[in-house]
Amino acid sequence: VLVMTGILLITGTLTIALFEWRHAFAGMPVLDKWVQAFFNATCPRTAGFSSVSLSSLSTQSILLMVVLMIIGGGTQSTAGGVKVNVFAVVMLNLRSILRGSKTLSIHQRELSHDSIRRSNATLILYLFIAFTAVFILSILEPQASLTALVFECTSALSTVGSSLNLTPTLKTESKVIVVLLMYIGRIGVLTFVSSMVRQQKAANYRYPNDNIIIN
Repeated sequence: VLVMTGILLITGTLTIALFEWRHAFAGMPVLDKWVQAFFNATCPRTAGFSSVSLSSLSTQSILLMVVLMIIGGGTQSTAGGVKVNVFAVVMLNLRSILRGSKTLSIHQRELSHDSIRRSNATLILYLFIAFTAVFILSILEPQASLTALVFECTSALSTVGSSLNLTPTLKTESKVIVVLLMYIGRIGVLTFVSSMVRQQKAANYRYPNDNIIIN
């Protein structure tokens, strides 16, 4: 969590500073620009505060904020998103697969197969729910831009609270979807979906192991 948080803070600050230095931060003193970049790289993962109008940011910064909102904060914190450690496990698992490693280790500890499965499932469920919400809202709100819809849905599902000023203009049924996203995000996507699915009883047998052709 600490290592991944540090990486996200540094990367987010540098990226936002790069794209907003002469854009949204134009005319500010150099120190203020760095403070603004750090603040706006931190808040999408923790809270919906903003020091500048989000609608004044470049498309690249908005997309970066969407990614940061998806990642969120640490597990067992009040932050939303899929959580930092879940994202870290997914990325490390990807690296392990690309390197041909059979196990996944972090700081001289081998992660259990169940931890890897749950991390992958959490990210997939989050993306599936977010995509479904954006798809439905794109039908209900044809006049809204796709970028704004993605931002609003991600912000709601990650319980961030940031907005591109689209939510107040939505129809009632669209606002209900946004409210539902906030509810799911507060509970946790994996916990919410698990509660809706009938749990399978533990079996006393196992099927033969096999592999499928990939790529």
